[in-house]
Amino acid sequence: MISKPVRFYTPSEYKSDAQVWSISKGEEDDVYFATNEGIVLYDGVRWEKYVTPSECIMRSVFYDEEDKIMYSGGVNEFGYWKYDEYGNLEYTLLYENSPSSPTQEFWKIAKVPGSQLVYFESPLSLLVYDTKAGKITPLADDGIRFHFLFIVGKKVYLQQSNYLYQLDGYEKRMVTDQLENFYLVYMTLTSGGKLRLFSSEKGSLVLDDKGNIEKRIPYELDMRITSMGDLGNDYLVGTGNTGFYRMDEEGNILSRVGEQLGLKNTVLSVGVNNKGDIWLGLNGGIMMIEESVKEESLLLDPKENIGYVYCAVNQNEQLYVGTNKGLFKINKRDDNVGFTLIPQSKGQVWNLYNIGDEVIVAHNKGLFGVSNATFREIKHSGVYTLVPVPSHPGYYISGNYVGLSLYKLKDGKLMFQNNISGYGDLVQNCAFDKDGNLWITHSRREYMRLRFDDDYTTVIESEIYTVPTTKSKRAFLVKVGNDIIFLNNEGGVYKYNELNNTLQPDEYNATLLEAINRNALKVQAFDDRFWQMNEEGVCLLQKNYNKVVINAGLFARMKDEFIPKGFRKVIQLEDSIYAIGLENGLGIMNITALNGQPPMKMPRIRKAEIVGESENKLLSLKEGNLFIPAHINMVRLWLTSLNRGQQVEYRIVERGDKWETSSGGYIQLSYLHPGDFTLEVRNSNGYGIYSEVNRIMLHVASPWYATVYAYLFYGLFVIGIVFLIYRAVLVRTRKKEEEIRLNEERKRQEEMERYQLNCLQEELGNKNSKLMSITMLGVQNNTFLKKKKDAVQEIDTSQSPATKQQVQRLVKDIERQLNDQSGWDNFAEHFNNTCNGFFDRLTEKHPKLTNSDLRLCAYIRLNLSTKEIASLMNVSSSSVEMAKYRLRKKLELDESVALPYYLTEVIATLKSFVNN
Repeated sequence: MISKPVRFYTPSEYKSDAQVWSISKGEEDDVYFATNEGIVLYDGVRWEKYVTPSECIMRSVFYDEEDKIMYSGGVNEFGYWKYDEYGNLEYTLLYENSPSSPTQEFWKIAKVPGSQLVYFESPLSLLVYDTKAGKITPLADDGIRFHFLFIVGKKVYLQQSNYLYQLDGYEKRMVTDQLENFYLVYMTLTSGGKLRLFSSEKGSLVLDDKGNIEKRIPYELDMRITSMGDLGNDYLVGTGNTGFYRMDEEGNILSRVGEQLGLKNTVLSVGVNNKGDIWLGLNGGIMMIEESVKEESLLLDPKENIGYVYCAVNQNEQLYVGTNKGLFKINKRDDNVGFTLIPQSKGQVWNLYNIGDEVIVAHNKGLFGVSNATFREIKHSGVYTLVPVPSHPGYYISGNYVGLSLYKLKDGKLMFQNNISGYGDLVQNCAFDKDGNLWITHSRREYMRLRFDDDYTTVIESEIYTVPTTKSKRAFLVKVGNDIIFLNNEGGVYKYNELNNTLQPDEYNATLLEAINRNALKVQAFDDRFWQMNEEGVCLLQKNYNKVVINAGLFARMKDEFIPKGFRKVIQLEDSIYAIGLENGLGIMNITALNGQPPMKMPRIRKAEIVGESENKLLSLKEGNLFIPAHINMVRLWLTSLNRGQQVEYRIVERGDKWETSSGGYIQLSYLHPGDFTLEVRNSNGYGIYSEVNRIMLHVASPWYATVYAYLFYGLFVIGIVFLIYRAVLVRTRKKEEEIRLNEERKRQEEMERYQLNCLQEELGNKNSKLMSITMLGVQNNTFLKKKKDAVQEIDTSQSPATKQQVQRLVKDIERQLNDQSGWDNFAEHFNNTCNGFFDRLTEKHPKLTNSDLRLCAYIRLNLSTKEIASLMNVSSSSVEMAKYRLRKKLELDESVALPYYLTEVIATLKSFVNN
């Protein structure tokens, strides 16, 4: 049965409860749904759910196109929703039922165009909201329960029990009292302007002008209607047991969506968006029937599972379809009859052809002919394809599993002639050129050219051709007129050059096919129409004189039902009718309807948000332009009014002319610098067709340190700094002058001190010289006395006692002189004065030192040798060394510290201490 493409949305996709009670279209692509968990919005790209503060269960939804307000009714309350400046729906409560009152569920909302009254109906009450006065008034309650509320034309109707009333403001006027056991589900006007009433199961009624029943029309089908709507002059009928129907005014079924298309639940609500697509609110999800796509339809059998469809062909009133299960046929004029399998055809049917009086079947078991329900075997061997021989009318060559075969048409029937020797490989795609050569896509990357003998019994010449490629995995050839075009999915387009026997680039066709010949799964040609299949769907390129028209995204709603990649192809059923094989059916395309399609709409901004690390923040859309705070690294703009592929192009004019591409319904702007920019956004089909450009002004705020106030502050700050620098320079200059003056005085003082120091040093030098002279004189005297003593002691006194006595007296005098301390006392006093109190400071630091120790320290300080010290102290050199050892012990010196260094250091340290 033929129907439009459908799409089923699960509760997890639209993020709400499974039951959908009411549907209403909004602006542009917006559609609103009432569910048990709140209001769901679909903007043509994405889903959003909104709940009231009380988390009210929603039963009804109605969009007022005049006031741009969406009303909702639920359990014990109703209100309205409006978009805020951030693009979110904001709820205002109008009525809340008293907790002590019986529960009310507002199932219907109605408003007559041009009126200021909005009606909210529950089984217990009917409340009227005056939009201008902001007042809610209950309709007079006569104790009879209210049934559903309907708008027909510009009139409001209400059923109560067996009565049908027309509402005029707050007043009721009875139309008929003949509705016993007839509960309305829908009302409309007939083409003659009379009221037609639909019940759930008891058919429909037509009322005359006086409210009497003029005609009863039973339902031809066993259906239980749960919801209805209209589209043009057709009725949209949702049922609880047999799916969804589209019927004309006479009750004829135009199309049906049932379980075979995924409709397994009760249809609770029916709605139509602004494009004309039909939306069904189900007991377990939402379904959309893409009625707006005039050129596409589905041919599916609601009962039979026919498998993967590889091919199809028309013959008279029959449509033959080849699948992986066999050959099926269907009578095109009988919508109620499904596909019928031809029993002998079970297996893989690769291709179908109208040749002579038969439909020729290329089958995995061989080649067969079908006519008048008979299935005739022509050849027993797997066959993929069949092509006519241009130079021999009535002759055909088949591409087989293991080679080629020749056939001849005789008396309207195709007959096997012979197998062709010289080629024994698989042939899936081949075509004859104008010279009678047969070209084969030999492998995924190569092409083969075959030449036959005159009788087509033998291949007399074969040659393989390759083209430059880097990553191409697929090779195609298509025949256009008498020419063959060679393609690969890298975008290469080639033609055969007879002069040099090579494949060379085909510039003309490369330019023509540039837009579509990339990343292709298959490329086909029918006259001047080129079809391309890729991962996203199907694209059609049509040549119209010097103009090339590209339609992309065809069969997009059906791509989940496409058969496996290697077997997909476009099938020509009639001149303008094409099809593509699906799992269990056909997608049908009327390309004539493509020419009447409206141009792509201009994309609109739905929301704008700052993308942060932890959370996102929405931007205001109130002014129509976007004001973006400073230091924002990324802004995401959510778009609506997109094409099927949801592909858009955008650019910031101030950054250059290059357009960026984005898909998924949004664009992201990064690295935004302060300033004013113009953002341009347009829809694109990916093949050079664009919508009008939407221009949005972006104002990216400067950081606080780059604002006018900041610059004013900077100016004042700089002036202050300059003033401070001036003051500082002035103070520094004065201080410098003072320093120069003080330096000059200090220099004069230093020169005076230096002069005095020189005098003191000269005096000290004289004293040191005098001290050394005295010391050395003492050394010389003692050395002289020791020599004399030694000389006197050598005199022979053995001959004369008097001489001996005299010698002894002389020796004692010399020793007395050597041990005379009066010279040391004078030396010590002079040394202590010359060396700035050396002994005083030394004895202060080491009070246990004896006079001998101090004397030894003085001699060491004067840098005298051991021998010289021994002479002055009238002791041996070994005694001096021993005395030094004992002195180190008393001074508590470490072995690493030299005794002369320490004594000099003591003097320097104590001198510094004294001076300080």
